Amino acid sequence: MKDLLHKIIEEAVKLGADYVDARYEKTFSTTVRISNERIERVSTGVDEGIGVRILANGAFSFFSSNVLDLETIIRQVKESVRTAKALGDLKKEKIRLAEVRTVKDSVEIKARKSPQEIDLEEKVFFIKELNKISRGLDNRIVNSTSTIIDAYDKRILVTSEGTEIEYIVPRVYFGLDVVAHEAGRQAWYGKREAAQQGYEFLEKFEPEEVAKFVVNKVIKLLKAKPAPAGRFTVVMDNDLTGVFIHEAFGHACEGDGVAAGESILKDKLGEKVGSELVTVYDDSTLPGGWGSLKYDDEGVPTRKRTLVEKGVLVGFITDRESAAKLGLEPNGGARAESYDDPPIVRMSNTYIAPGDWRFEEIVEEIKYGIYLLGSRGGQVDTSKGTFQFNAKEAYLIENGEITSPLLDVSLSGYTLEVLANIDAVGRDFEIRPGFCGKGGQAVPAGTGGPHVRARNVVVGGRRR
Repeated sequence: MKDLLHKIIEEAVKLGADYVDARYEKTFSTTVRISNERIERVSTGVDEGIGVRILANGAFSFFSSNVLDLETIIRQVKESVRTAKALGDLKKEKIRLAEVRTVKDSVEIKARKSPQEIDLEEKVFFIKELNKISRGLDNRIVNSTSTIIDAYDKRILVTSEGTEIEYIVPRVYFGLDVVAHEAGRQAWYGKREAAQQGYEFLEKFEPEEVAKFVVNKVIKLLKAKPAPAGRFTVVMDNDLTGVFIHEAFGHACEGDGVAAGESILKDKLGEKVGSELVTVYDDSTLPGGWGSLKYDDEGVPTRKRTLVEKGVLVGFITDRESAAKLGLEPNGGARAESYDDPPIVRMSNTYIAPGDWRFEEIVEEIKYGIYLLGSRGGQVDTSKGTFQFNAKEAYLIENGEITSPLLDVSLSGYTLEVLANIDAVGRDFEIRPGFCGKGGQAVPAGTGGPHVRARNVVVGGRRR
């Protein structure tokens, strides 16, 4: 397949391209979903194709194809070069790429139980047990859905500058969602786990323990009362801390948005943006991280990027184009969901670094506040620096004690104001797996951190 990629590059350069990257990808995947002990969906498949990005006359063009016939692809190359040149004639500011060293490497994440080598029956067994056990634990459970997704991904990147990288990555992901109903009230709770591993990953989990955890949570939520509304001292758990720092702050650190003037952090490099207790990383090198990768989809080596150090903004996430615009060094932030997509600036594993507070110390000083856990989604505007998240669960804090469960709690405000109001950072640490969406692409991303306390935060609910 490398020969095909080289021929694509040779043809594009001959036609006047200044830079070309050609990516091949072949992904074997399985998805199984079981609802109320009935198999609802089974899909297995292979997706294979190439994605080619061409820079000519200061403009990019991109095409993808799952037809790997040389003659067909060469026609697309010719059209793509013409397109880039025409777009370049219309651009006031020509695209430049920051210089990088070339790389030749082969990377394989080893799996003891590769997704390719496990039969469907074994893949389904774990989530069948999850589904069956969760349904039987409490008669208030009215719906249980369990899902498993795996992928075995092979990628090859070749560039006109001489970079050649081969990548093999296995992934396994599972989830359990339950709905409970009692006396006209309904509650939902879900749990997700994932890793860049094979099916040996599931050996860390007992279906009964996972099911009990989720069912206990949802039954507790049935008893939740309406939340008060106003400004409170809040404690965010590891999960919500990660979602906040990823969504509200991390996206604002992406170099393409900063260069385009669409980030609240534009022109703030070197300035204080939060409490001195806050240090933020986007770490592509995190061992076992769901969003970890050695090289990005431009072939640039990744790194542990420091975004905030003791409250001061010290870095952004960049690809080669945004790095050139901002006068920074590219740091491996270009990612594409698949061969069908061009690389864009993305996060990897984004988190607040742990501090030295014990959880009990964080809570005991709060006279009246709210403990928020997890996220059920929300909205962010990185240009205005505003956010709104819905917590998955929440509890009242009264006189230093966690008391009543609360219903439908939301958290909102100005990102930099909340960062400035953080006055306690826990010593605990946890990273959660998820998928980050941007530009129509979804990529694996880790989010997390410690428990964090912030003062004077807007919480939505019923006014006290």
